[in-house]
Amino acid sequence: MSSPYINIHTHCTLAPTAQIFSLPNVIVSKNYLFPHPCSLGIHPWYIEQNATAQLDALHQYGKKKQVLAIGECGLDKLCDTAWTLQETIFRKQIAYANSIQKPLIIHCVRAYQECLQILREEKVRVPVIFHGFEKKNELAAQILRYGYFLSLGNALLSGKKDELIQQLPLNKILLETDDKSVNIVDIYAYFCRVRKIELQLLKEQLYQNFTHIFNYPIGK
Repeated sequence: MSSPYINIHTHCTLAPTAQIFSLPNVIVSKNYLFPHPCSLGIHPWYIEQNATAQLDALHQYGKKKQVLAIGECGLDKLCDTAWTLQETIFRKQIAYANSIQKPLIIHCVRAYQECLQILREEKVRVPVIFHGFEKKNELAAQILRYGYFLSLGNALLSGKKDELIQQLPLNKILLETDDKSVNIVDIYAYFCRVRKIELQLLKEQLYQNFTHIFNYPIGK
């Protein structure tokens, strides 16, 4: 049986199927926890002024076996949440991910250098995925030098990231739909067309990347 399509980050609530394995994101204090595989985090947009209850919920549910990753969490210079609060909660989520040994899914808007610095300062010891990456090749190379992963999504379909697609090492990427109504199959197909590789090769490589990062066997 061939590897499934893997959608590493989505805000759609569909459970995984044999053809498509999706990892929906649960935002603490906004969504309910799913009974099937998901990620769970305190999103910088939705941090409450007193975030103690949110952190308690993260600690309570983050250990559950269906929670495969912590996040999306991170920094966003375009949202209204106070910067110091964003930093504090991001640091706490890195520490928590370290303590339970689950990967981090990073939300980052106009704050890449700050994110990278905090990940270093907090001595992150788990795999790190920058989700929805659509920035310049130089920034991609910098993130990869730290050993982190990049997840690419709907922005690829604009045709403006073809050079990035051609340059990225296949063992350091994942694909996603995020909150867009695009099909993950179309993102895979576009990537293959630009990279000039067989779909089966990409599916197999991303399956290996997923199992390496999440230590979670998807039925094949």
